[in-house]
Amino acid sequence: MNISRKLMLIVILTAAEVSITVYSAFEIAKGAKFHQLNFLHLKYTHQLTKSVKKIENDLPIDINTIESDILLIRQQPIECIEEINPLNYAVMKFINTEQTLTICEKDIEIADRTLLSVTQYKKGELSRDDFLLNLNVALVSFNKHSEMFEEPIRKTVSFILMTLIPLVIVISFFNIIFISYLSRTISSSIRNLTLLLSSKPESNINLDDELDIKTSGELKALVIAARQRIKNDLLNIENSIELKEIINSQTASLQQANDELAQFAYRASHDLKSPLSGAKSLAHFVIEDIKAGDTEEASRNALVIYQQMEKLETLVVDILLLAKAEIGSEDRDVIDFNQLIIDMKERLTWLMKDNPCTLETTINLSVPIKSEKARFAQIIENLISNGLKYYDRNKDSPYVRCDIFNEQETFFITVTDNGMGIPQKHKGEVFDMFKRFHAQTSTGSGLGMALVKKHIEYLNGEISLQSSDKGTTFKIVIPLDKLI
Repeated sequence: MNISRKLMLIVILTAAEVSITVYSAFEIAKGAKFHQLNFLHLKYTHQLTKSVKKIENDLPIDINTIESDILLIRQQPIECIEEINPLNYAVMKFINTEQTLTICEKDIEIADRTLLSVTQYKKGELSRDDFLLNLNVALVSFNKHSEMFEEPIRKTVSFILMTLIPLVIVISFFNIIFISYLSRTISSSIRNLTLLLSSKPESNINLDDELDIKTSGELKALVIAARQRIKNDLLNIENSIELKEIINSQTASLQQANDELAQFAYRASHDLKSPLSGAKSLAHFVIEDIKAGDTEEASRNALVIYQQMEKLETLVVDILLLAKAEIGSEDRDVIDFNQLIIDMKERLTWLMKDNPCTLETTINLSVPIKSEKARFAQIIENLISNGLKYYDRNKDSPYVRCDIFNEQETFFITVTDNGMGIPQKHKGEVFDMFKRFHAQTSTGSGLGMALVKKHIEYLNGEISLQSSDKGTTFKIVIPLDKLI
């Protein structure tokens, strides 16, 4: 199984565990709700009993209070029925506690008859003695139903506790073991490849055999592609001087690739391990919270686990996009930049909401641009989203402006903002992988600008930047003959 599938499997397993844990917490909390409803039912029945005692003592009848108490008594079984979902009903039927629903339905029926008596008494259709008799009959039923309700609910809640908590513990334990195993295999694959590429080759060891043994999937494909590229270049050497120069160049390039791969392996392992370790610890806390009955804390920890997995999913997607940036496609169509901007704004709704930045776009093209729409969408969206994220909160009118135009034989994209700017000492690192320069506001994976540069290099273009505390401007220049 390759790395991307392992990472996706980790996300799916953790999401499933969180879902089951949250559902278990809500089901346990629902048991407490049933007990609360029965308590309220007893409370309002007691209030109605007081009113009936006054009637028996020949005191004036407070018909409005009586009617209000009956309505309150009636509300509790209604809410109980609404709380019971099909799964709850199936559990009740399995353990023979479905009479709970029958009790609630009878309570509602008795309350409706008693309310009818109230209406008849108001209209003078029912005597005081008959009205009192109907109230006493209803009180006997209400009290009896409250006593009957408690036992099946207690039995149902106990069954849920004894079933769901062990299930959550077993699933959590399985996930911790399996995710740890997957994480170890990913780290091991990257570490083996790094050691293999960094080590000094020995004459009796075949590198292809070592690659087959120690690497697989995307990592193996990456190394094979790099080696094949070097081989193809070496085959075109025609004289010893060119051969020496190219060997030196390729050696430096390979060393740089090895260094980048080692850095990528280290940073990817670190960024992947961090949310996994956090999720593992929080899963343990969720189990402890459920055991302690603290469902509110369990829900909060489960939400944090879900947010960690979202960060992990974002990192996986960005790594896949970066891997695909140098792979060309024959699907080249005329790009509608107006529609591209509209689609981008829809995707960035979460970022633009409550964001004081003004986004301005101008498109002035004298010729249609024909290329891969996805590349330009990722370039423009990464640059604009960075401008929106890192706006300067101390400036009155923050803005981000994107201009798309062509002049003579050149296509241009410029993205300008009046945000925080990029620190002078970090300008040379802007397009490196896993780089973030504003720790307090940074939320991405640190791969966005590296992805932008990959796309522009594929199109034979160039990107430059100017930045100060007044803002930042990115300028992209691409030969027009590549785009028509």
